[in-house]
Amino acid sequence: MKLIKRWVFILLLFLVFVVAMVLASENSSEVSLRFLSYESPSWPVSWWMLTAFVVGVFSGSLLNLFSNTRLRLRRRTAEKQMVQTARELDQQKARLQPDQIRTAESNLQQ
Repeated sequence: MKLIKRWVFILLLFLVFVVAMVLASENSSEVSLRFLSYESPSWPVSWWMLTAFVVGVFSGSLLNLFSNTRLRLRRRTAEKQMVQTARELDQQKARLQPDQIRTAESNLQQ
C-alpha cells in the first residue's frame, strides 16, 4: 500500500509539473502586481504562477512540519505515560499475588 501511495504521489507531482509547464508556455505576457502603494516588477504570468505555487508548497510544508512536531511530542508523552502506567500495574500485580497465595493457603488449612 505504501508503494502504491508513493507512485500515486509521484504521478500527481509529475502531472502538476506538466500542467505548470503548459501554462507557462501559454502565459508569456508580462504583468506587474499592485498591492496598496507597492508595484512589483513586470514578469510573465507564468513566473507569477510558478512563484505562487512554490510559496504555497513551502508554506504548506512548514505548517505541516509544525503540526507533525506537535503531534509527535503528544504521542511521545502518551507513550511515556503508558509505560509508567504499565509499570505501576505490574507492581500492583506483584503485590497482590503473594497476598492471594496466602489467602488461598489459609483457606485450604481450614
